[in-house]
Amino acid sequence: MDGPEPSNPPRLASRVTSRRSWVEPPGQYSSPMRMRTSSTASFAASIPPRAVAPASILPPDEIPELPPPILRSPLYSADAMVFLCPHIIDAIAGSLPHDAWDWQSVEVAASIPTPVSETKIKTVETPDKELTVEAVLQKDARGHVVFNLLDTEQSYVQKLGVILNVFRDRLVQQRILTDPVPNLIFAGIDDLHKFHLKFCSELEELVGVDSWSTTETRIGGLFLRSKDDLIRLYTKFIDSYAMSQKLMKKEEQENAEYQAFMRDASRLKETDRQQLKDFMILPVQRTARYHLLLKDLLKGTPTEHPDREDLSTAFEAMKELAAQVNEKKRKEEETRGLFEAFESTKNCPATLISSKRKLVMNVDVVEYRTNKPWHLFLCSDLLMVTQPIRQGVFLREKNLEHAYKFVRWLDLVEMDVEHLGVVNDAQKDVIRVTIDPSQRAAESNTVPPDVPGNYITFRFDGPDATRNRTMFFFTLESEIKTNKETRGKKDGE
Repeated sequence: MDGPEPSNPPRLASRVTSRRSWVEPPGQYSSPMRMRTSSTASFAASIPPRAVAPASILPPDEIPELPPPILRSPLYSADAMVFLCPHIIDAIAGSLPHDAWDWQSVEVAASIPTPVSETKIKTVETPDKELTVEAVLQKDARGHVVFNLLDTEQSYVQKLGVILNVFRDRLVQQRILTDPVPNLIFAGIDDLHKFHLKFCSELEELVGVDSWSTTETRIGGLFLRSKDDLIRLYTKFIDSYAMSQKLMKKEEQENAEYQAFMRDASRLKETDRQQLKDFMILPVQRTARYHLLLKDLLKGTPTEHPDREDLSTAFEAMKELAAQVNEKKRKEEETRGLFEAFESTKNCPATLISSKRKLVMNVDVVEYRTNKPWHLFLCSDLLMVTQPIRQGVFLREKNLEHAYKFVRWLDLVEMDVEHLGVVNDAQKDVIRVTIDPSQRAAESNTVPPDVPGNYITFRFDGPDATRNRTMFFFTLESEIKTNKETRGKKDGE
């Protein structure tokens, strides 16, 4: 090496020297290394010297062969690193602890792989994850149906709560609805919510992780204990369902605040982007769901199962409940149809409303001779003829209360119906109704009593003319036949 070596060289310099001594002739230090003597030298001065093996001691075959310094990456050259990043070297040196260079004092334990046998033992000894009701119930077919029952029951209770908390309470708090309208629209929901909270809680106890047994747990008994309450509560709800629907429709048409509230409510996360009417139909759907779930549960329950007998009885009870609810709903809809026909028809006789009468269907037609539009209401015992009330921008007043004007109604006992299209294809969508007062029953529904002419003819128009004519013709024919058999004049009269 050129010049005498320092007697006590700094360790950082020693490391650089020793590294260079493997690949370069001694004495060819670059100037930047000598210039970095401020902070690096002061730090290294406090570190005890370390013996460095001269290059001559190393065997020639152990000296690594590297590219020339010019082609070498800066990462392989300490001089280049010091020259390019001197402040990084100072920062590293100044931040290291005082024993950072004592490499032999740091012992790193080697990574020893765990034997397979010990791994298996640990897996066995590790406690299982906490079991869930779903995991317990989904192990067999019977449990799968029970889980479906539990899951849908919890969802149903939650949605009943949405009806009360999101819709009813907020409508009242914001004074959008005032008494007695909220009580009429949401009639029966409070009682249903309270009952199903209790019902769901009992069901959860029966099918809990610690209590469920697919061979012993009895579900049928819960339904049998609740049968009377279910019939009472759902009958009450269906009795008021038609009025509830009518009031909601009225508020939608006349109450601007109600309309805005429903638009905002349909965007809420709690409502799942559904309308109030979508929630109000849920009790009707739930009764049908019960007997279907019990039917599936009965299929998965062996004959010798202790719950088999109760399940069979519960299934029949829920089937009867669903039939009763559907029948009452049908009658309510028929009664509601009569009310709607009465309210939408100007000068309609009040006697149209009767517990023995139901609205079967209504349809738009054209009177064949005058070419005037008619609207027909076919009821279970009469045919009411009305004329649409014109409501246009050129009229001085718009009649918003009534859509039709009463013309007459005809007793089905006095009528016969004929399809003229059978004879003449040009009249394929034309129907003629013949009136025979001699067939009039003792208590006739004909209004007015003396109807001019003995027949009326009407035509169906529009793209669905043939379909509407076919449906109306066969329905009218069937109702006429039924009335003549049950209400016609008795023999000998």
